[in-house]
Amino acid sequence: MAARKTKPAKKPASRKTPGIPHVALKLLETLPPLDARRRRAYLGAFTDAQCEAWGARTKAEAVVREAERFVGAVAAALSRPVTGYGPARLAWLCTLVTELHDSVEVDKAAPGTEARAGLLALADTARKKLATGLVSAGTGDDAFLQAVADRDEPGALALESTLTGLLQLALRLRRTEHGELLADDAGLSEAFLSSVSALTDALRDANERAFTAAPGHDSAETNRVEGRVLREMAFALAMLRRARADGERVTVPAAGPELTAVSTPPSVAT
Repeated sequence: MAARKTKPAKKPASRKTPGIPHVALKLLETLPPLDARRRRAYLGAFTDAQCEAWGARTKAEAVVREAERFVGAVAAALSRPVTGYGPARLAWLCTLVTELHDSVEVDKAAPGTEARAGLLALADTARKKLATGLVSAGTGDDAFLQAVADRDEPGALALESTLTGLLQLALRLRRTEHGELLADDAGLSEAFLSSVSALTDALRDANERAFTAAPGHDSAETNRVEGRVLREMAFALAMLRRARADGERVTVPAAGPELTAVSTPPSVAT
């Protein structure tokens, strides 16, 4: 009996997912790493208000797609040195593009997801421990105990402000003569208070997304990153155009529709 022919194995399906910033990620592997000092310097180039103003006028997913094409073109232009714009600044732009993609993915999750619910549960547990510890450490000081009671407001909507208020009381307590000792005895160590501070920040971000991101719309946080991507793209474009005008052999990429929508002609000043 003739042997059955073996079918050639199928090639594995591509795992490339539309929208993921593959170009930006690939470029980051070849570009200089960014230290904290450079990040702070680049971050200070544009204010959050400037970034939010531009981000509110575009759609983040479209900006990610446009930025992917843009960073590839800029990388090609930097095959030779360009006055005013270098590989480290491109690395910053690529980093922002990946952050914007991640922020878009978070926005796609509807408000009230398991992640936010988990944060709310952790925050409520922290609230109870803070309040109990403050009552323990502040026993004998009626004014302080009243301040704890005034700030200890249960309920999901009040958790962020409640934690903030109780944290302030705990920090104030630790600065008194015997407060540090009493706070440590009550479980309100510096490490615990630091963890509650980080939890409060995370809850603030989650609340901001939940209350500002309607289905099909970018959240305030996404708008901020989105606008910063656009500002950096405009800056890169302006520098490449200037270098070309000064006689350098530079291929200047075209501005896409999203960048054109917020900057005609592209500008980094407004």
